[in-house]
Amino acid sequence: MLGKIFGRRANFSFAAVLTGIMVLSGCSNSLVPDDGDDPVESVNRAVHSFNKGVDTVALRPLSKGYEKVVPETFRHVINNEVRFVQLPVTFANSVLQGNVERAGDTAARFFVNSTLGGLGALDPATDLGIPEHSEDFGQTLAVWGVASGPYLELPLLGPTTVRDGLSRVADTALNPLTYIGQGTTTTIAKAAETPVRIIDTRQRFGNLIDEVLYESDDSYTIVRNTFLQRRRNAILNGNIDADSLPDIYNDEAF
Repeated sequence: MLGKIFGRRANFSFAAVLTGIMVLSGCSNSLVPDDGDDPVESVNRAVHSFNKGVDTVALRPLSKGYEKVVPETFRHVINNEVRFVQLPVTFANSVLQGNVERAGDTAARFFVNSTLGGLGALDPATDLGIPEHSEDFGQTLAVWGVASGPYLELPLLGPTTVRDGLSRVADTALNPLTYIGQGTTTTIAKAAETPVRIIDTRQRFGNLIDEVLYESDDSYTIVRNTFLQRRRNAILNGNIDADSLPDIYNDEAF
């Protein structure tokens, strides 16, 4: 769950750094992570300590202040909007994965919530029983058979892998806020989208995050293993027997 805190975006200079890591490693099978394989663990642990420090001095107090100051009803609207602007990303990646059912569900959610829901402020699609999905380009690349590369924990951005880190560039291109025109209101909306999403998530999952970061004996290992397990589950859509999958879905793709 901690991986959601730091959002999905990455800038192009950071993507270049990740590309260099991928070239140096060759993304060989020996670097494909599982729960016990972490080839850059020492670096990751140092970054994890930094991220934990940022959470201690900034994210945690900000999220608690956000909870106290912002009324629950308004927080609910903000969460609806955070999820709404991700729908085009999910739709596009569902199409790229050839998942017609998820693409249809997402298109229906977008239509209902953009019309009856006031451009995402409300969530009537859930009341109507339309399923909500989450797909990103990292999942799409996995479905296409691209190996994950080593596990990484990035400063501020949190847990990822080489494949998933690079895929954030594509997801940014699919985010509708990327193409909204110029102007003061637009600039504020673009600048606020990521930090609002971070604080919203930190507040909603605050107790769980606190338990992992501050009450566990080894928060790094818990974060790493939970992230990797969640990514496998997300790629398999949570209901597929991995033993029955074709070769492109084997562990090397995760």
